[in-house]
Amino acid sequence: MKVTKVAMKTPSGKIKTAPIGKTHASMHTTGQHGFILSDGSFAGREKAAKVANKAGQVVVKKLYSTNLKKV
Repeated sequence: MKVTKVAMKTPSGKIKTAPIGKTHASMHTTGQHGFILSDGSFAGREKAAKVANKAGQVVVKKLYSTNLKKV
């Protein structure tokens, strides 16, 4: 499994996504910052960091959109 998209979960529960390489700030919405995993699930910064670390994408404790490079 790996991190595939930048995501925001709005207060109403809707998930908005952007490709890797974009930042959460560029999404122009409010809510929980997170990421979409290759299984389609939403993950917060800490869980996404664990997935990205294991997949060899990055080595961090808390994942930020700027940690990931566009692929």
